[in-house]
Amino acid sequence: MRNNPTRLAELQRLLVLDSSPEKAFDDLTGLLASGLEVPMAMVNFLDVDRDWFKSCVGLAQRQGPVDTSFCEQFFHTTDDLVVVADTLRSPRFAHHPLVAGPPHIRFYAGARLAIGGQTVGTLCAYDTRPRSISPEQIEQLRTLARAVLELLAHRLG
Repeated sequence: MRNNPTRLAELQRLLVLDSSPEKAFDDLTGLLASGLEVPMAMVNFLDVDRDWFKSCVGLAQRQGPVDTSFCEQFFHTTDDLVVVADTLRSPRFAHHPLVAGPPHIRFYAGARLAIGGQTVGTLCAYDTRPRSISPEQIEQLRTLARAVLELLAHRLG
């Protein structure tokens, strides 16, 4: 879960939290937004009490509180990919504050970022309208998530 000491140790080992923007991460986030044709995409890291955004397209903030985390779902599933075509029709998300209120998220797709077997973050995309994505777009999400993991591996030396 989010407060697992082993998971938090892996996250800290990356030395990524509160780090400066990096073009490589921004490029991957931009490719995800373009490839999935969504207005919002990000690489985020799941700290104890916040989701911290290493790279973000379409949102001004650099972090979000735990209670607005879509990516919290990765602590409750073994799936490495979560795609929700219509959040209003999903029992997991229909009452979520960012679905019920601004910015009225209607679509979510996220890929788990795991280091040492521990979920440290996600690469994810959002839209304000329901949508489906093609198998090719799902593969793009997986490919870009692997690229993010490669960037993180380089941080570990």
